Amino acid sequence: MPLTYTLDGPDLTLAGRLDAQNASELRAALGEQAAHAGDLRVDLAAVPFMDSSALAALVSALKQCRHEGRSLRITRASAAVRELLSLTLLGPMFGLDAAT
Repeated sequence: MPLTYTLDGPDLTLAGRLDAQNASELRAALGEQAAHAGDLRVDLAAVPFMDSSALAALVSALKQCRHEGRSLRITRASAAVRELLSLTLLGPMFGLDAAT
């Protein structure tokens, strides 16, 4: 499944596999939010797989948002994404906790 996304103000919804094949597309999608003011919310509920290159793109976007005094929060995450964020201990950085 290819990466798809919609951008509605500060809300970004991603769907499909997030991996090395589309990491540059993911970086571009996250970069589009830079034109919008406010915090970015990313919905990953429809992402069945995410690898370290996609995670690196999210961390890079998080750093950029923080540099600009903004935040990047994952509002929903699939089980696979949640597992990766749990294994890497990065869930709390994106506003996720064990109950979310």
